[in-house]
Amino acid sequence: MGCSRCAMASEHAYFGNAEVAQKGLTVNPVLRFVDAFNRGDISGLEAAFHPDFEMVVPQHPRRGFKGRDQEVKNMSSLREQYPDGRITVHRMVENGAEVWMESGFEAAGIEMMAVVIFEIDQRTDTIRLGRYYSERVDRGGPDIDGFMESLRS
Repeated sequence: MGCSRCAMASEHAYFGNAEVAQKGLTVNPVLRFVDAFNRGDISGLEAAFHPDFEMVVPQHPRRGFKGRDQEVKNMSSLREQYPDGRITVHRMVENGAEVWMESGFEAAGIEMMAVVIFEIDQRTDTIRLGRYYSERVDRGGPDIDGFMESLRS
């Protein structure tokens, strides 16, 4: 079952904002953020986030921060460092004011996977909070037995 505010990631990858609007789809602010990042549109990226945006990084608490300006700075830096970088949405679920997204980021020299749980400010239709879980992809690391053994150390 679909929802009127959801545009499937595969559809969004093929349609720009104007075409999405013409087709009557409403794109949530998370997809607007992804689209703006991939196009290098810093003002569009900024518009997707609430001024009081907060990022929570549970596995690395010191990496958390408050403020849209810091998020824009982070994303701008990522674009500068990896100009060929793209965010790919693998899965997304929207339920009320929450959007859960599994995504990847790939560029020459880096591959990452992330799950982010976003809270949307429904009054402003902007991203108010993100709970960010990410890690670089390690294709040459230990298998599951080796990993489990490393936890004992």
